[in-house]
Amino acid sequence: MANNAVTVLLANLTQLLIQESKLQGGVKDQVRLLQNELRMISVFLQNIEDKRHDDVLVREVVSQIRDVAYEAEDVIDTFIMTLTKQRGTNKVRNIIHFFDRAITLHKIANEIERIKNFIKEIYENRSKYGVEIAEPSGGDAEAEEILHRRRRHVEEDQVVGFAHDTEALMKQLIEGSLQRNVVSIIGMGGLGKTTLARKIYNNNDVKNYFNFRRWVYVSQEYRIRELLLEILKGVKPMPKVKKFILKAELKGELFHALKVKYTSNKDKLKGRLTDFEGIKEMNDEDCKNTLYEILEQIEDQNLQRSLSKLMKDIYEKNSEGWVDLNDDELKSVLLKCLKNKRYFIVIDDIWNTEVWNEVSIALPDNLNGSRILITSRIKEVAIHASSLNNCIPIPPYELPFLKEDKSWELFSTKVFRGAACPPELEILGRQIVESCQGLPLAIVVLGGLLANKEKTQRTWSKWIGHVNSYLTEDRSHCIDILALSYNHLPQRLKPCFLYFGIYPEDFEIPVRQLIRLWMAEGFIPQIGNRNMVDVAEDYLEELIDRSLIQVATKRLDGGVKTCRIHDLLRDICISESAKEKFLAVHSDFNHSPMRKSRRISIHYANDRYISPSPCELSNSRSLIAFGGFVGLKSPLAKLSKSNKLVKVVELRNMCIPCLIPNNIEDLIFLRYLSFRSDVIPDSICNLWNLETLDIRNSKPKESSTNKSLLLPKGIRKLKRLRHLFLDGPISLASKVALPNLQVLTGIAMDRDTEEAFANARFPSLRKLVLYRMQSELLSSLQPLRHLQTLKIYELFGVSSPSSFQLTITKITLVGANLSAAVMRMLGSLTSLRILKVGGKPQQGTYNFLSWDEGSFLHLEVFKMKYMKVIEWTMGKGALPNLQRLVIERCDFCYMSPDELRSLTALRDVEVLYPYRGLKEMLHLWQLHMRDGCKLHVYPPLQSTN
Repeated sequence: MANNAVTVLLANLTQLLIQESKLQGGVKDQVRLLQNELRMISVFLQNIEDKRHDDVLVREVVSQIRDVAYEAEDVIDTFIMTLTKQRGTNKVRNIIHFFDRAITLHKIANEIERIKNFIKEIYENRSKYGVEIAEPSGGDAEAEEILHRRRRHVEEDQVVGFAHDTEALMKQLIEGSLQRNVVSIIGMGGLGKTTLARKIYNNNDVKNYFNFRRWVYVSQEYRIRELLLEILKGVKPMPKVKKFILKAELKGELFHALKVKYTSNKDKLKGRLTDFEGIKEMNDEDCKNTLYEILEQIEDQNLQRSLSKLMKDIYEKNSEGWVDLNDDELKSVLLKCLKNKRYFIVIDDIWNTEVWNEVSIALPDNLNGSRILITSRIKEVAIHASSLNNCIPIPPYELPFLKEDKSWELFSTKVFRGAACPPELEILGRQIVESCQGLPLAIVVLGGLLANKEKTQRTWSKWIGHVNSYLTEDRSHCIDILALSYNHLPQRLKPCFLYFGIYPEDFEIPVRQLIRLWMAEGFIPQIGNRNMVDVAEDYLEELIDRSLIQVATKRLDGGVKTCRIHDLLRDICISESAKEKFLAVHSDFNHSPMRKSRRISIHYANDRYISPSPCELSNSRSLIAFGGFVGLKSPLAKLSKSNKLVKVVELRNMCIPCLIPNNIEDLIFLRYLSFRSDVIPDSICNLWNLETLDIRNSKPKESSTNKSLLLPKGIRKLKRLRHLFLDGPISLASKVALPNLQVLTGIAMDRDTEEAFANARFPSLRKLVLYRMQSELLSSLQPLRHLQTLKIYELFGVSSPSSFQLTITKITLVGANLSAAVMRMLGSLTSLRILKVGGKPQQGTYNFLSWDEGSFLHLEVFKMKYMKVIEWTMGKGALPNLQRLVIERCDFCYMSPDELRSLTALRDVEVLYPYRGLKEMLHLWQLHMRDGCKLHVYPPLQSTN
């Protein structure tokens, strides 16, 4: 991390020299001298890369360099902040600031001199103790070039050696008692429990047998609330809480009001509504029905209307969502949602019996063969869960270590990518594999490391020595091998890998968000004319290729959408980050002492971790938070007082809106700011270093309203802004121009917006999300020469531009009128690879889908959702390259199987939750599906026999 710290500092010094051209000569010279010293240190760090993890003296020198680089960064940034504050003041204050500036310049000159002397001392100690500089190998640059050339679709790790285990567990899941049952997999960390469970979860027989599946992860730091919500998220369509439950406090309010009404209207009620406690104890659905039955029997119309209004008002207060429900209420909702379903739930990585005791209450026994599969490292936990079955307990399945032949097969697959191992390497390779002790995680990680190294006897003999030097007696060999793999990562990848330590265990990490964070942190270099996002994707692919990171879900184009990290590897991230002062993780479960760290990640913690005092965490440059904060209304308010040098603030995962303090403009170093908010304050427009601004609060607002929020005019001052994420629809202020903006979401397509696009005020845009757009206005997008992704909520109108050529590769239309003219325009886009169209839930959109002759020549993926297709017709030569068709919650009046058979490139048809008309056609589609094309239907079709 020392080299990364030096790189960041060099960038800051360059910025200082460019922006502060009027620096006093002495200070400017000092800054330049420091800059030169740091360039030399950067070369030194690159040259000793191969020795720094093996040599104690080297590690100490590197540690000292890192600390002095952090200190120098603080000095420089504090100086820049002081100069910024002194600008733009009145004349009297300018006179005062003149003397302040002179004092500040003197102080910074002294600080720089002190830092230079410290650097000199480090160099002298290096020579004194014999720390030599090796010649650079150039291997890192060569590996980067190889990776850039590769640019392949990343695939998930090969699953080796689980055939027998899968067969045995599948039998327990699908056969046997109709009573709800628990099946468990146990074994030590890194043995492959989760991999095996995932293989079973994704098995087609499992998908076909169960009509509800859900995967949830527990870990040591579990919260029953998060677990219940995660299961409920799988219920489609998502149920409304009002249907199931009345919140406890509202129920109390209702019955208190009813008692008051009863006391003053006894004569009119005639003995009705007397059993308050009995009715109150009923479940919510019965309680509501009973109360309304009593209301219908009341003869006094005025009293009936009064009581009816009272009940209506109370129930209206009841939330539509689940955010405010307590744990017991969530259990009640889940119990009702799973009723009558044959469900299959995987509960991964349980550490104690309390988890099962709490969640099992909400999992009904529907007597239809429902199953729960749990994984755990602790045998007693699995036995406890199984013992609570209503039938004979199923013993835990103990996952064995991989045998020698399977270990070698897995290693060879990883290292040689399907090719055979050269005979001269097999003996050495088997010696290396033996050190992994049959643990799949250790094998694939070590294999991923060696896959990127020279494959010769000399190199592999050297690596046997490396591996043996890391193995210890006091911990698992798996942990030792993971540490070895981290230490031998190229320097460019180390900060990117350690950054995964900011997330909860098994958190599904959105890749695009992760990449924006990497860029803001300064981990991604500018390489020639390449886009930095593409470089960052290369880095992620290499981490996946080394089996340090796992693919969770993929995008329609095959790229990685979300990823995750194994908990043992996450432990490596956290422990190494602590040593490097790179990252500190705090939570209610982990009351670790406060340390000086450049980054703070807070999990479900309270505000004391943000800043207990105005100076405690002033050197922290990043704050990432997850979960709600206790006793904290505005973390931004506290940050702007005590952490003025902060560069990255990510608060969206707190899931609560943040109040924006007026003094947020003091955080002038912010490059990345993300939080939930309903407003866009003008003060944000003074954060001139911002590259990413994300202030989305929730899902996109209903675009039926004619009113739009207005983007502040001052937004034009953010010249470095690359990503702007807004809830739509929002109108652009007139004459706003942002030359470096690459992503813009939530924009209403009005006259100001049309003018801005037509006049090329956003020349760098790559992704754009618009609201309420007339199809005739599509021509205004033509100046956006770099636009690749376009999403439009409500595209209406029957005409479209006669000439419309852009390099767009992906288009998403929600609530669109797919007229013949619009389809013709879309079909003429020669770069279009992915097209997604959709209506609105519960409404659907009626469309004639007409694919003209020779249209959509390069389209590879087509997805449709909430559509009602009256007719699907295809001209000759249309969609010649379509490979994947996804149809979700749609209905068809008719579509001939011949239309599908004519798509010669089609390999995969996925139909999810089909409506009645389409469901009736699917059996015919199955019979006429062309060879080489697979049809996947969920829920599975019932047999016609």
